[in-house]
Amino acid sequence: MIDPPGSTDALPAAGVTRRYLMGVLAASAVAGYLPPACLFQAAHPFGAAASLQDLADSQRNHPEQIVLPYDLRHNAAFKLARMAQERPEVVWISTSRAGTFRADLFAPYSFYNLSFTAWTTGQTAELFERATRLHRPRAAILSLDHFLFADRWEEWFAIKRQMQYDHPLTYLRGSLLDFARTATRHPGTFRDYLTAPSAFVGTQSILHQEGFRNDGSYVYSPAHLADARSRYMNAETLAETLPRAPGLSSWLKQPIVRMAEIARERGVRLVGVQLPFIRSGVALLDREQNAANGFGAWREFATEETRAWLRSLGVPLFDLARLTMADEPSSFVDAYHLAEDGAARVMLHLLKNPDFRALFPRIDPDRVAF
Repeated sequence: MIDPPGSTDALPAAGVTRRYLMGVLAASAVAGYLPPACLFQAAHPFGAAASLQDLADSQRNHPEQIVLPYDLRHNAAFKLARMAQERPEVVWISTSRAGTFRADLFAPYSFYNLSFTAWTTGQTAELFERATRLHRPRAAILSLDHFLFADRWEEWFAIKRQMQYDHPLTYLRGSLLDFARTATRHPGTFRDYLTAPSAFVGTQSILHQEGFRNDGSYVYSPAHLADARSRYMNAETLAETLPRAPGLSSWLKQPIVRMAEIARERGVRLVGVQLPFIRSGVALLDREQNAANGFGAWREFATEETRAWLRSLGVPLFDLARLTMADEPSSFVDAYHLAEDGAARVMLHLLKNPDFRALFPRIDPDRVAF
């Protein structure tokens, strides 16, 4: 759920100008007036036309890079390539909700953040199965939010945000087209990048100054943070974006059952976490949980019956939805996304829980900083 200027000064070097103009003419190339090789040459300095494997290789060799595929449906393929390179002990599979959890929070365990890859229980199960085919992490943390089990949420995102795993030519074509369109609409940004390249790689990463770090965590731009906190850190945002449902859907539980079976076969420990929401949002969910068209999934997910079901699958649930977060403006990006300070505060809270601490005994709370 990413809801995210460049200078227009003249370029000092003619060579750079020619190089940039190739990008501006990219739309013509896409239309068939220029050979594809010209478009690829124009886009290559921006990381726009590289394959997902090339992007992963580039970040592995240059850990300071911040990378963002042009379309979020390619996030999983990129991140699985990076995971295969890192071979982490711990992974976190999530929507965008857990995007700011960094490897430092799990030290000395190696960690890779697979957030921004799974928006439904089915997508979560598919990603887990793919992620554990060749490499078996010690543990996989799953963001198990109540709304994942609401039929309407599945209707919204089952197709719209289905990951594309095995379509390299689709990615190449789409990436070039995205570069052509974006470079012609925001010429100053890309002229400046040619004269002073930054750590951001990929058309959208350069444009928005955001993307995935080397550990898979997401970095938000200052502009994004300021805008989201001013407009979307309120209960109304939750009311408009979370699905209303009479309760939990039994068929949306089945992918979790399937995932638990795979985890047992492959020796991976599953851990469920529901991350916090802002306090005013929790109050709204509580207030409307019993309404005729209310948040029934929120009510039912909080029951002991749900916890017992997950325990029977071998999935302990740490439900932090109601956790009061100190200093909400610095803890959240908006009503439901944690900022980096919030992620650190959540980790400190989890480490106070004996059951969580037993799963990760080597993490030193004194080393968790924000």
